[in-house]
Amino acid sequence: MLGRIEVITGCMFSGKSTELLRRLHDVDNKFILLKPMLDIRYSLDEVITHSGEKKSAFVVNNVSEIFNKVNNIKIIGIDEAQFFSHSIIEDCLKLKKLGCTVIIAGLNKDYLNEEFKSVYGLIDIADSTTKLYAICNRCKKPASRSHRLSNETSKIFLGHKDSYEPLCKKCYENVK
Repeated sequence: MLGRIEVITGCMFSGKSTELLRRLHDVDNKFILLKPMLDIRYSLDEVITHSGEKKSAFVVNNVSEIFNKVNNIKIIGIDEAQFFSHSIIEDCLKLKKLGCTVIIAGLNKDYLNEEFKSVYGLIDIADSTTKLYAICNRCKKPASRSHRLSNETSKIFLGHKDSYEPLCKKCYENVK
């Protein structure tokens, strides 16, 4: 049985984690949910959406850490894919070959509108990709950009609504 790779992507606050949890809720089979060790915003061992929905998760540095746990598991959910190294691509291909459906949620671009290479690599190998949009904080049109509100300049900076806002392309370009 051949598996599948499904990618859910978009800017911050577009509902990626919510969609991931919805898809996992809709399956009849047991599943494993993963989150990167780096993501400590709301909980150490749960995926929690901005609206408060939550599910227990295995916390890992690399997806390969769960290979010995997938014996009878056919669904693997992965949240915050942008925080994983490029090895996530090979790991997901291996899970697919094992017959697993891998559902992955992650930001496609950072606050500078630069691609997260691991997520674009996943999009390249995906059997399906869903791109979600938030609502622009300024003009209320569909938002595709994550605008950082703080002066922090590192590529990876964990934050919530106090650190980021979703903007449409036009409003994003006006604040840059």
